[in-house]
Amino acid sequence: MCSAIDSLLSINEIDSIDAIGVGSIGPLDLRSGRILDTPNIEIKNIPVKDYLQKKYNTKCVIANDCTAAVIAEKFFSKRNVDNIVYVTLSSGIGGGAIIDGNVLFGKDGNAVEIGHFVVDPMGNIQCGCGGYGHWEAYTSGANIHKFCRLLIEQKFSFEKFRQSLISSLTDVDNVTYEILSICAQKNDTLALEIFNEIGKINAIGFANIINAFDPDVIVVGGSIVLKNPTHLVLSPIQKYVEDLTINRMPKIEKTHLEDDAVLLGALKIAMDPELIPRKFRENI
Repeated sequence: MCSAIDSLLSINEIDSIDAIGVGSIGPLDLRSGRILDTPNIEIKNIPVKDYLQKKYNTKCVIANDCTAAVIAEKFFSKRNVDNIVYVTLSSGIGGGAIIDGNVLFGKDGNAVEIGHFVVDPMGNIQCGCGGYGHWEAYTSGANIHKFCRLLIEQKFSFEKFRQSLISSLTDVDNVTYEILSICAQKNDTLALEIFNEIGKINAIGFANIINAFDPDVIVVGGSIVLKNPTHLVLSPIQKYVEDLTINRMPKIEKTHLEDDAVLLGALKIAMDPELIPRKFRENI
């Protein structure tokens, strides 16, 4: 972060900064501005806010990355609704929510940790956080190889895997979204069936969001959505989710902000820190 900031200062010949906004992976302790212990990256107890405030002699405002993203969707995508949930399908799975016009934070700043919704009560796969059966453990980019192996073991077969195009590109323990997408776009039967199973799990997660938050729109971002065809990722969710919900269906749309949603949200909270609850702004 410091390298990026220093580069921008140098290029633009700026001597001082009015504020720094950070959209960060979690979980966080927003009171101290620390990243605590992330499931997908081996970092712990990183004092982001204090370090940046002291180094650049300015205020630093920090929020969960998906909270920043949903703020960006509200203020930069011209979405004239008061109930928005942002979902990222990426190396991890995360969420941010604005409900009745209020950004949700929770007691520590970690509300809407949707990636840790339980989607498999049998707990067949362990999540990076240590729990079992979590959504992120099944269909995130970091863990998709585990889910693929489980599907081949329990639903399909190793013989079917060996006959698929997937097996010509990787072994059964190293299947990635990139490989699945290449094969599915060549109409490989197993790859298409795996995407369908991914859609079923994702639909459970989306149904939980709809039942819990009753949003007008769910905006979906992250590398899995942005780098793969819509018919492989979003269409299966839309196919299965309605049967799992009691609430009226919201729109489910890919983000218009592409990779910049978190960046723009971080900019917005730096410009308008009152978007962050007062209890988290005491040491800004």
